[in-house]
Amino acid sequence: PGQSSVSLDLSQHKDLNIRMELAEDGVVVVVLDDPLQKTVCDKAFPLILRAARKANFVELQEWCRRKQAALMKAVGEHGAVLFQGFDIKSGEEWGSVLACCGMQETMYVGGAAVRKLIVGCEGRLKSMQVITTNESPPKEPIPFHHELAQTPNPPTHICFYCQANSEGAEGGATPLARSDSVVDYLASKHPTFLKRLQDAGVKYVKTAPAEDDASSALGRSWKSMFGATDKASAEQKMQEQGYTWTWLDKDDCRIVSPKLDATRVAPNGRVSFFNQIVAAHTGWIDSRNVPEQAVVFADDGSPMPKDSLTDLVAFLKEHEVAIPWTSGSFVIVDNVLTCHSRQPYDPSGGRVRKVLAAIASGFKEPSASVHAAAATSVVLSSGDVMPAVGLGCWKIDKQVCAEVVYQAIKAGYRLIDSAADYGNEIETGKGIKRALDEGICSREELFVVSKLWNSFHSHVDEAIRKSLDDLGLGYLDAYLIHFPIATKYVPIATRYPPEWLFDPSDKYPRMEFDGSVTYDQTWRAMEEQVDKGLARNIGCCNIGTCMLSQVLRYARVKPALLQVEMHPYNAQHKLLRFAREKGVQTMAFSNLASASYVEIGMAQASDSLLEHASIKAIARTHARTPAQILLRWGVQRGTVIIPKSSNLDRLQQNLALFDFALSTQEMAEVDRIDEGRRFNDPGVFCEGAFHTFCPIYD
Repeated sequence: PGQSSVSLDLSQHKDLNIRMELAEDGVVVVVLDDPLQKTVCDKAFPLILRAARKANFVELQEWCRRKQAALMKAVGEHGAVLFQGFDIKSGEEWGSVLACCGMQETMYVGGAAVRKLIVGCEGRLKSMQVITTNESPPKEPIPFHHELAQTPNPPTHICFYCQANSEGAEGGATPLARSDSVVDYLASKHPTFLKRLQDAGVKYVKTAPAEDDASSALGRSWKSMFGATDKASAEQKMQEQGYTWTWLDKDDCRIVSPKLDATRVAPNGRVSFFNQIVAAHTGWIDSRNVPEQAVVFADDGSPMPKDSLTDLVAFLKEHEVAIPWTSGSFVIVDNVLTCHSRQPYDPSGGRVRKVLAAIASGFKEPSASVHAAAATSVVLSSGDVMPAVGLGCWKIDKQVCAEVVYQAIKAGYRLIDSAADYGNEIETGKGIKRALDEGICSREELFVVSKLWNSFHSHVDEAIRKSLDDLGLGYLDAYLIHFPIATKYVPIATRYPPEWLFDPSDKYPRMEFDGSVTYDQTWRAMEEQVDKGLARNIGCCNIGTCMLSQVLRYARVKPALLQVEMHPYNAQHKLLRFAREKGVQTMAFSNLASASYVEIGMAQASDSLLEHASIKAIARTHARTPAQILLRWGVQRGTVIIPKSSNLDRLQQNLALFDFALSTQEMAEVDRIDEGRRFNDPGVFCEGAFHTFCPIYD
């Protein structure tokens, strides 16, 4: 009672300071007067943040980190914040942005609808899980509701992201409505119903199958709802959360929630109609459930009054704001203040609509252990968070490797890129151990990568265990197939690392290929390492779009990473776009192009990008070194970079990339340097050095 009503007049906004709080650096434009918006409590609903220029997920996540407090304050005051026009191509990239917003990740437990996990893994929560939205039949509308309000511990926020939507297609929008306005309406039109709700509370009743039923909007099984494997474990979870239950035929389970409040106080201080009453009463229907019995007053089990609910549905429809999805747009919704629904749509005729969701419960405490290298990070398909800048260990001399790795971690590096073929994994491990022993960081804060060498494609388990033993680790954060080249097996006892030649002592030494093992067989063995817990993520190196596409088709465990040679001379724009759209994170090696190849005769001093006129001019503009411009270009286009240096000053310079950004014009200028030139090409160096023709890119 006494709460202000909804208005369409946007000229009455009292809080226009939001423009100054959120607008910065030309990244976003704060929109308060879009025809889509309504005004509730003198604030735009939803608040719209539109890309001020061509900005991708990296630039947006950096903005979100800077403006985290103001952003989440805006969500709580406006009810929802809609982002439009940003270049976000996958659930993984969206997860990278959400990871910088300060929301506390939580598992999706207790929902009625069947969900699929897109980003994240069961049992390990390193970032916000990204899941499919309700897979209710598309032609069926989803009524207004607050996410998981029928459970004892609902999330504080729900976020939606549109990965794809057919341009010009009708239907499928996500309507939002302010639930504090619902309380105003009920207090005015149905005060007896509102008081009864607030005094008695509600209970929800749902009959769930034993296995997911994708044909029903309520088809989520009791196993999936509670993360259970059998009746006993389900009963334990239900008892812990205050549910009661009855087992029915076919192992169905009738589940009754504990008494739950029907209203809550929202972050803006207003009372909100927070429940699942409308959804349960109008939409909880399938072969196992009857809507009239799905939600009842908690004190006596009596049903909700139909006339009040009918009027309420009409009110919500009148005051909704339907979010029209465009690819890359997303919204952060305060789940207490704002309810959501979904319009029906026709999926025929090739219509594409892919909208994903994520939930959060509360806010994280700022981490005191965040170092410069972790300032910008990426979220992988497993949900693991990977720093955008790491230390590459290729060609770091054994004599100094342990010290370099230790000093790098001490300077703030949290990503170490190693490989069996580098021949320095024992030393790399010593540097890691020293840093861990001194308490500089924990093992969980490090992201360690190693790679499967060519001669172990048929002996993956042996190879990864050797790398783990040398590194002194119990698991790898990522294990990658180094080259799409299977050579004959060389036992560890014979020679390690075995390098390229099968037998260097032969009169005519050369590479010997292993025709008995295919790439997909090697990939299956890589997947087994994830199953065993020896590798948390797996991926590929030195392959292109065609081969990556094949791996994605047969992979049981999705490749999380693709490591390839990328620098302005070899930008590989199409490969990067393909990987981004598939949610495969690209790691770029040889970030300074020719720098690592001159001393081994694979490049000339004149090839150096550090002397390129455009790079030097941009460096002068930003008062940075040419190397920092090249590295910032790599990070800003969305790749993870792994520059190598044994010099402490340069190690620190290579991390100093997050307090400046290249303009759209500068990024384009660096892009234009591309001439498709590789320095690391087996099709060239294998014939000269190892007497074997071995093309992989042609």
